[in-house]
Amino acid sequence: MIGRLRAAVVLIVVSSAIPSRADDIIVVMRGPDATVFGSCAPSLIAHNRSRQSVDYVQVDLDFSLRDGRTHRHEFKSSYRHGVSRPISPGESRQLVVHGDESRPMKAACADIVGVGVVDAICETDGKPCSTPISVKAER
Repeated sequence: MIGRLRAAVVLIVVSSAIPSRADDIIVVMRGPDATVFGSCAPSLIAHNRSRQSVDYVQVDLDFSLRDGRTHRHEFKSSYRHGVSRPISPGESRQLVVHGDESRPMKAACADIVGVGVVDAICETDGKPCSTPISVKAER
């Protein structure tokens, strides 16, 4: 986790040093929520507004629930070391929570009272993207 935090800080510093257009950014926003087997399954959508193809995007969110519990989900554009599914410039892709890598929230979508961004990762050619990521997780 500390390594990812350092990578995110380095990404912000590096990306601020590289000249870019104002809209040269990866924007991640909440998509529609669904209920799967009685448990909320939120979704995220990544919009690649940069000039480069992006190989991998991951956003980790902590959901605060009405009963005081918190639940973390990792939303990914693909499996980390699986088949590459690049997001080309101008494209959007849903980020998914892989069922075999997570546990259900065990709460209804209406029970979500807060959302916090824990981490955001973007990689291209095995290196951090030079493009910043903006995450808008609240409704």
